[in-house]
Amino acid sequence: MSTPILLLHATAGAGHTRAAQAVAAALALEGSPGHTLVDTLDCTTAFFRRMYAKAYIDLVQAAPNLWGQLYERYDVVKPPRSKTARTRLAFDKVNSRAFRKLLDEQSPQAILCTHFLPLELLSDLKGRGKLATPVHAVVTDISPHAFWVYPHIDVYHVATAAGARELERKGIPAERIRISGIPVDPVFAAQTPAGLARAGLGLPERPTVLLLSGGFGVGPLLAMLDSFAGADPGLSLVVVAGRNAELEAACRERAATLPLPVTVHGFVSNIHALMDAADLVVTKPGGLTTNEILAKGKPMALVAPIPGQEQRNCEYLLEEGAAVRLYDAGDAAWFFSQLLGNTAKIASMQASARRIARADSARVIARSLLGELLVLPA
Repeated sequence: MSTPILLLHATAGAGHTRAAQAVAAALALEGSPGHTLVDTLDCTTAFFRRMYAKAYIDLVQAAPNLWGQLYERYDVVKPPRSKTARTRLAFDKVNSRAFRKLLDEQSPQAILCTHFLPLELLSDLKGRGKLATPVHAVVTDISPHAFWVYPHIDVYHVATAAGARELERKGIPAERIRISGIPVDPVFAAQTPAGLARAGLGLPERPTVLLLSGGFGVGPLLAMLDSFAGADPGLSLVVVAGRNAELEAACRERAATLPLPVTVHGFVSNIHALMDAADLVVTKPGGLTTNEILAKGKPMALVAPIPGQEQRNCEYLLEEGAAVRLYDAGDAAWFFSQLLGNTAKIASMQASARRIARADSARVIARSLLGELLVLPA
């Protein structure tokens, strides 16, 4: 069955999926005549799927510095006919034969990719004259790595003017680049005062710190909780451990010993409401999460950036004044208390967050996709 718009992501990092879901939500608001969301890894072999999704998570957890070295080493665009590019393409094609079947079945009028894996396959098809469908790419971090760069992609959506310049220097013509922002679900564009949000969630009326670990439950949550083992600093903590059940259980156990109110969650579907309730959000600097926080106009404390894409996201947010960096998770209690006590600093960070936020990013991208359709919605 055909679909007007095909949204392709890959479950190798939660942000790529959330970006596609954000555009899907925006398409619905914009009156899309139809769209389908597909995990590209579902079109690959079982071996490839396990390797692709698990290898990245395992590497960044076990050897983040090695990942950073690989990230920098391979941030160079390879000519399409180079041995490296041809070998990688051949490997990906052998392991994703069902992908072409998906394209034939869906017969989309426009395609959007929030991960670089389908971009490589689609660029190859377009370069060989096997596909005429317009293909849009959404770069889900501040800096467009060479992994995203393929010669036959029609439109690239990037976060910033600097990102557009970087992509142009890597060989993408300027007319194919649009500064749309990283897409966040339109629900993040609405803001509820923190006091009202806390009341609605049953949280105490105290300055509130939201501690995030990302969808896969990584980061120094336990070390930050341990730092609160002394006197109650007058704060309230909300902890989100993501899909890591073991981490969630450990956080609950630790929270029960602390002298201040602590609410612990696993994976949540109302992160937008929890952000509204917070006076400060503590997170690893993933592209999607940090842009959701910006859309809410909240100040950030960034922890444990993965070398590579997260380090570049971190540097951007620090340079723009929307975030500070927590280097010592074991001193989190003192750090958060000092920061929240500095009302001028918090106000400045809030203003910076609102200045660089693109809360309408998903709707901007959705409209761009709808413009590719043969028949626009009424």
